[in-house]
Amino acid sequence: MSYFKIMSTVLGAWMVLGGIVAVFFMDGLKRLVTGLYPEDRPRWIKTIAAVVLFLVLLTWVEFIRAVSMENFVVTLVMSLGLAKVAPMVFYYKKSREILLALVAEPLAFRVVALSSAAVGLGLLMMGIFF
Repeated sequence: MSYFKIMSTVLGAWMVLGGIVAVFFMDGLKRLVTGLYPEDRPRWIKTIAAVVLFLVLLTWVEFIRAVSMENFVVTLVMSLGLAKVAPMVFYYKKSREILLALVAEPLAFRVVALSSAAVGLGLLMMGIFF
């Protein structure tokens, strides 16, 4: 399997699973989010950001080696993941405030989670069939 098939399948499955968890286990997810993001920024945020940055750079290198439309989709999703992680590193308090407000509004959170699951389903199908 190529790098992009593996990344597409893993990311897609993760996103679909996250959408299912968000729909059926909303209360547990609220407790998890409030526990994961305390007032002061945890040390693990920078480590996760470094891992995501490494994966995005690796994905871009692999994309340049084998340019195709399917590879571009995976590269774009990975790059958007970096755009999601960066505010948590540089603007933790504001990002935490937005995240907690989103979790406090169940309908909005479910819409975000289900749209993410839809993109994940597309990635999963792309990883399986392409």
